[in-house]
Amino acid sequence: MHQLIQSNPTVNFKMIFMEHPDLDMCRYNAPTSRTEVAAIFVGDDGEPPANTDICIYPIGEGFKNISPLNQCNDPMVYPLLFPRGEQGWSNEMEHVEERRSAKRNRVTQLQFYAYRLSVRSGFSLLHSSGKLFQQYVVDAYVKTEGSRLNYIRLNQKDLRVEFYRGLLDALTTRASNNNLRVGKLVIPPPSFQGSPRSMQQNYQDAMAMVRKFGRPDLFVTFTCNPSSPEILNAMEGRERPENRPDIVVRVFKMKLSELLDDLIKRKVFGCVTSYIYVIEFQKRGLPHYHILLTLDSFSKIRTKDDIDKFVSAELPNINVNRRLFEIVTKCMAHGPCGIINPNAPCMKDGECSKQFPNAFREETEENVNGYPVYKRRCIESVRVGKHYIDNRWIVPYNPWLSKKYNTHVNVEVCASVKSVKYLYKYVYKNHDAASITLKNDDSVNHDEILNFLDRRYVSAPEAMWRLKGQENEAVERASIKDTTLTAWLKLNLIDEEAHEYYYADIPQYYVFDKPSTKWQKKQRGVQQVIGRMPVVSVQDSERFYLRMLLL
Repeated sequence: MHQLIQSNPTVNFKMIFMEHPDLDMCRYNAPTSRTEVAAIFVGDDGEPPANTDICIYPIGEGFKNISPLNQCNDPMVYPLLFPRGEQGWSNEMEHVEERRSAKRNRVTQLQFYAYRLSVRSGFSLLHSSGKLFQQYVVDAYVKTEGSRLNYIRLNQKDLRVEFYRGLLDALTTRASNNNLRVGKLVIPPPSFQGSPRSMQQNYQDAMAMVRKFGRPDLFVTFTCNPSSPEILNAMEGRERPENRPDIVVRVFKMKLSELLDDLIKRKVFGCVTSYIYVIEFQKRGLPHYHILLTLDSFSKIRTKDDIDKFVSAELPNINVNRRLFEIVTKCMAHGPCGIINPNAPCMKDGECSKQFPNAFREETEENVNGYPVYKRRCIESVRVGKHYIDNRWIVPYNPWLSKKYNTHVNVEVCASVKSVKYLYKYVYKNHDAASITLKNDDSVNHDEILNFLDRRYVSAPEAMWRLKGQENEAVERASIKDTTLTAWLKLNLIDEEAHEYYYADIPQYYVFDKPSTKWQKKQRGVQQVIGRMPVVSVQDSERFYLRMLLL
């Protein structure tokens, strides 16, 4: 081994996260957590690589590459986690006897890692390995998603549905106009979470809801609290929350379900007619999600009194509600930043990018550039940690939600339609990314940049979340014979009642049955569905004008 190291000297590199004013800092922001393990890779549209280079050095031989799908991969890469050489996943692994009747006889890579990452009674070397466990989780996700993408690349003909034919026609026309040849077309289906078409579809679904129900009324951001009792009580010994992403995301999911029940079923803010939410894993060590709520006409927030009823941007009275005061000062106080802490992550060009501290204000103003300006009365400063704060530093919150969940729950009122497009684009922005440079640690030339890379960034909590049961529906969708459009045309031939509805409105009264590829009239009690059509470029003239006719 000593001779091998001598004959293959290593070179030390530093990875430096870059921030550039031309980049979207919501995606390219530098990590703020120093204990987080993440994978950084490059791929088309941020996709994980289908194959990774894994080299072994057999005794007496040169190095050899092995497939990341090899059963011996995990025990060789992680000998400390699998000291007995426990084999990893292979595509020949089958379910136990009682699962033979299931749709799949063989164990998928996702199912295998979900099984291996499950918590069982007794001591678990895997879950007790600190940062190495984080690395294993991230590695498992990258391999799993890489395998799925490789399957998509190799089965484009089977997976391509009518939605892609329009793109293929557009590419063919564009290539013909420029005397070019259409190359290989590789398109992840909309069912692949995080793909460009998945993002576009989600955004268009959201805008269809705006068309139906109007602008959203409330914007809620919920961040996981690593100090919550549910997480701390599940820790063993000296474990830290950042080293147990499995527990963090499990508690996070439970709280998400509970919060949605509070908002939708228990009507904390009134009757909700529609909502969307999106989960984010920014480079801060913890997951969070954004929720947009649209209230019915009786629950609309119209006046400043309505705003003050649901949203506060002030410190609670410690003598009246000490527990809420402690929660707000711990979870809802911004900073410190500015002159006190010029190196804070929110500081850009010497100013706070979140516009803190805010100005004192005796009463709420209903609409200023699309958002209300909340009441922040002048009070005596209180000490929080090493610094003093007042109402100017408080992030808007709802007292009831903050007291129940004991975490960062930011509640904002959407006062104008001007805020709609920004909010919907914000909640459906693309994956986290990192702009980095690699510098030779041994070089005397400090300014020598070896490479400039635009990478996808995946943290351990995000990897764990995405390993929790994502199923590919593309094969099932590819079996559809009629499209929703051609099936609607056939429906109009046999059902005169369908003549009364536009194509975009037909899902409100009929349901599309995928096995038979037919529109069937809804029965009472069927959940309401909103129809929408994808946006079409004016350059694709045939479909552009067809869309206009259908509307």
